[in-house]
Amino acid sequence: MNRCITLFCFLILACNSDEIDPDLIGVGYPFFPLNVGDFRVYDIEEINYQFEMATTSNFQFRTEVVDSFENQAGETTYVIHTFERPDSAEDWDFIQTNSARLTDTQAILIEGNIPELKLVFPIATGKTWDGNALNNLESDEFVMDSLFVPYITVAGDTISETLTVIQEDNQEFIVNLISNHEIYGLNMGLVYKEEIDLKYCREDDCIGQQVVDNGRIFRQSLVEYGTD
Repeated sequence: MNRCITLFCFLILACNSDEIDPDLIGVGYPFFPLNVGDFRVYDIEEINYQFEMATTSNFQFRTEVVDSFENQAGETTYVIHTFERPDSAEDWDFIQTNSARLTDTQAILIEGNIPELKLVFPIATGKTWDGNALNNLESDEFVMDSLFVPYITVAGDTISETLTVIQEDNQEFIVNLISNHEIYGLNMGLVYKEEIDLKYCREDDCIGQQVVDNGRIFRQSLVEYGTD
C-alpha cells in the first residue's frame, strides 16, 4: 500500500527535529535524505522569452528512489527515476534515470551522467565550493546561505528549518540577470528551485529599462512527499 503524505502534513513531521541525532543535523545530512521508496512531486512553472514575447508552461515533475547498490568506493548509490505529466489528472510519463549518493563530506546528484556537487558537509553559512568539481564543466561557485531559517512555500505553508544554496547571482540589470538558487528542507530534501536567465533589450529606446529580449525563468516547488 502506498503512503502519501501531503506537504502540509509532512511539514508538521519535519518540525519535530528532536527525534533526529543532533550531530547529524549539525553536519547537515538530513537536508539531503536518500531512502529507497521516497518520492517527491513538484509543480513546475517555466516561462520562455523570445523577442519580448513570453510563453508560460506548467506541469508536474516527480522523482522516485527505486533502488540502491554499493559502489566501488563502498558508498551507497541510490537510483532515481524521474517522471513528468501535464497536471494531476494525467498519468506519469517516464523521463530518465538519475542517481545520487552521500559521502562524509558531499551530497552528489548525477543527472544525464553529469555529477553535480549539491551540498558539502559540515554545513556552515557562507561556505563555498565548486558545484562542477566532479565533472568537466566550467567551474561554478556555490554559496551556502540562509541556514536553519524558515521558508514560506508558494502555498503559504512554513518550513521551519531550511538551507539555501546560491548557485548563480549575476545581476547586471542593464544587460542581463542570472540568478539560480535551491532551497533544502530539513528531512525533506529539495523543496524549491529557481533558475532565472534573462537578457534585456539594449536598443537605444529601451536600454536600462529591463525589457526582456529573451531568456528563461524556471521555478520548481515541492507539493507532495511520501514513501512507497
